[in-house]
Amino acid sequence: MKPAPLWQRIGMYAAAVFLPWLAAFLSLHVQALHATPLSLNFAAIVAVAAFFGEGPAIVSVFASALAFQVYLPTTMRTGPADTLIRIAVILLAGGLITLIINQRYTALARLQATLDVLHVQEDILAQAQQASNSAAWSYDARTGETQWYEGGAEIFGRPHSEIVAAGSPRQYVLDEDLPKMDEAAAHTMQTGSPFIVEFRVRWPNGEIRWLEARGTPLPSNRNLWRGATIDITQRKHAEAALLRSEKLAVAGRLATSIAHEINNPLEAVTNLCFLAKHASTLEDAMLYLEMAERELNRIAQFTSQTLRFHHQQTSATEVDIADLVLSVLETYEDRLARREIDVRVDARRVRPLLCYSGELRQALASIVMNASDAMPQGGVLRVRVRAGTDWRTALPAVRISVSDTGHGMSPEVQRRIFEPFFTTRGEVGTGLGLWVTAGILEKHNGSVRVRSLCGKAQSGTTFQLLLPYETGDRALLSASSNAGDNLTSSHTM
Repeated sequence: MKPAPLWQRIGMYAAAVFLPWLAAFLSLHVQALHATPLSLNFAAIVAVAAFFGEGPAIVSVFASALAFQVYLPTTMRTGPADTLIRIAVILLAGGLITLIINQRYTALARLQATLDVLHVQEDILAQAQQASNSAAWSYDARTGETQWYEGGAEIFGRPHSEIVAAGSPRQYVLDEDLPKMDEAAAHTMQTGSPFIVEFRVRWPNGEIRWLEARGTPLPSNRNLWRGATIDITQRKHAEAALLRSEKLAVAGRLATSIAHEINNPLEAVTNLCFLAKHASTLEDAMLYLEMAERELNRIAQFTSQTLRFHHQQTSATEVDIADLVLSVLETYEDRLARREIDVRVDARRVRPLLCYSGELRQALASIVMNASDAMPQGGVLRVRVRAGTDWRTALPAVRISVSDTGHGMSPEVQRRIFEPFFTTRGEVGTGLGLWVTAGILEKHNGSVRVRSLCGKAQSGTTFQLLLPYETGDRALLSASSNAGDNLTSSHTM
């Protein structure tokens, strides 16, 4: 704190001396003050301590003691002992008053400083909320009430006062997203883990916005959560744009693959028709036409399998997972054969799974094609389908394993394979294939585990997909409301 100017300090100490002398003079010369001769001096000491501080107040105490000695009539003096007692009383009482006043004003100064800091922090919090398009909150799990901090962004499309008055934002959330919020809240209550959920709200103008709520229970009270809700609509739009971009890229790669796969049978059909046309006997012509028919059936089968990737689904259906896996392998049968990859399938029949079959085909195709790219000189591709258990919930699930004997992945690559735009294939890959695959599994409430070795003695990679039965139904029914265009297969990492 900057010290007062010299002239101001001189004035303060002058007042500290003058006021006690004036008070003592009035106390001894005004008849009404004779009953309490020290009260006016104590009032002067209080005033000096309050307005000028501790130093002038101490001076005022000594000035009061000296003033009484000067103004006190001789007839009222009883001796040296009486004088010392009077001075001691004045000094003690004045010092005590000075100490109390000083402590009081020190406490008030600290309180004011604390309030100033709180106001600054509130301003900083408000600015941070506006800059990040978020709203901070405190939630009481016992009452279900949400308290919103001042300055939050209008992420619900409504004034802050309206949100505060509502108490809970549930009335603005789309009905199909409410079960997801309840499940996340129940999980946080049971485990104490952070509360994280994405949901949609409808603004007064009818616009649908995506929000993400993140909160953490207090260590001292798990029923009290603090967190923030953020508008992630732009992020969702960016993700949708990435998916559309990947769909276009995949469509181009699939078109090239289809043209290559169909070209060979068509050439064979053309040659067989020519031979049948110039055959010397009817039996030879019929033989050539039968061979041409088999090639056409092969083209028809391949086309049928390819159309399954493009089939648009608006709702989940029950699918035989073994048949789905076999259809993906049949689609890329010739490609795998040309690379001299030995495909070994062990697909046991399990109960049908409620899913989006087109999207699961895309996820499997991405993994199969990555395995193919990892074995350019040939190898073994093993695919297994088994009934299993979801380790997260101990509920029944389907387990699909895809293993290859390729070059494998380093630990650094394994950590990043599901990141968007991360690829080990240079300009050939888009880096979105496995990212889309992870999104498809998340949509089905499933999970994926990856194990890989890249040593000289042994190398290879295993992808293990887990698709639960029980929790899948609810998740898929909720996801069906958000289902857009399904993507076709991808094999980029």
